[in-house]
Amino acid sequence: MTTPTIDFAGAARTAVEKAAVSGRMLYAPSVLGEAAVLLTDLWASGGRHGIEYTEWDGAVNLPSGVLEVVAERYTRTLDTERTGDEVTALAEDLVAALTEIGLTVLPGIRKHMITVGRCPKTPPGGRRGDANLIVAIYSNRGWTLSANADGATVLNIAAPATTTGAAEVAALVRSVAHGDLVGNPLRR
Repeated sequence: MTTPTIDFAGAARTAVEKAAVSGRMLYAPSVLGEAAVLLTDLWASGGRHGIEYTEWDGAVNLPSGVLEVVAERYTRTLDTERTGDEVTALAEDLVAALTEIGLTVLPGIRKHMITVGRCPKTPPGGRRGDANLIVAIYSNRGWTLSANADGATVLNIAAPATTTGAAEVAALVRSVAHGDLVGNPLRR
């Protein structure tokens, strides 16, 4: 009898994406990819010790754990301090990416906090439900998203602090602004 070949990479990507939906933040595709590669490696390592990849389920939520570990690189960078010029450059990259995909960037007070105009299906935010979105990049952490309202939930976005990461963040913001995500991610 031949043991069926398991597509660990495909199964890992599916497991990580499922874990991301119930997460407390938004994840860039590149971060999901990193987590899937790590999960694939962990499953393969377990296999070398006679542990089937399905056996992990009863002991630990490995996909969620892997996703958290990888995401932390991008959301808790306390040991890395970006200069003001680096933060400004990332904010400019984000503005360019947001504009390129058709979102309206509104004038703001702080360079690192970008105000994005509401779209018809943007989830409600603020007292009247009509708050715009705020996307920010910080010198000692990563990206965040919130409604432009006092006391609004601030949602971390796990994405690289690079030009490519800014484009991934813009795509995630577009998904939120267009109401493409299940539920209201700003109420997590």
